Amino acid sequence: MSDTVKEKLTSKGVNVLFERAKEPEAFKIDAKSEVIKYGSLNPPNMEKPDGPPMKLLVGDGVSIELSKRRAVMPFWHRNMDFDEVIICVKGQATWKTENGEYQLNAGEMLYIPRGMAHTAAASSDSDYMAIEIKASSKLENKSAVKQ
Repeated sequence: MSDTVKEKLTSKGVNVLFERAKEPEAFKIDAKSEVIKYGSLNPPNMEKPDGPPMKLLVGDGVSIELSKRRAVMPFWHRNMDFDEVIICVKGQATWKTENGEYQLNAGEMLYIPRGMAHTAAASSDSDYMAIEIKASSKLENKSAVKQ
């Protein structure tokens, strides 16, 4: 059994591969890894059609939020500050944007660029659950899979 492990360090898009001792030197990090159990949480938009998603993590220029919509949004939303990514983790919802209607299912995500009006609907008996990421940086689709 080896006394070293391989590690990849990434900074500013550059990857550096190296081997280090299994027990690394202590770095001073003022945070810790933690599990966030969002499955049993009830965001405001689960009970109120005009309620917002629940913020889970926020940082400089980014917000990660939980949505469990159970009704039709009673308005169109236009976010002028953030690109939005809706990642459906369970169930399904219908999203309408200025450039079309999308049936969003578990395992799919919808990109909504800043400034584009959108609205969503899920039925009252739905188990729809999504993670919404809002980023102040312009996002770009780099995947090979586009619709």
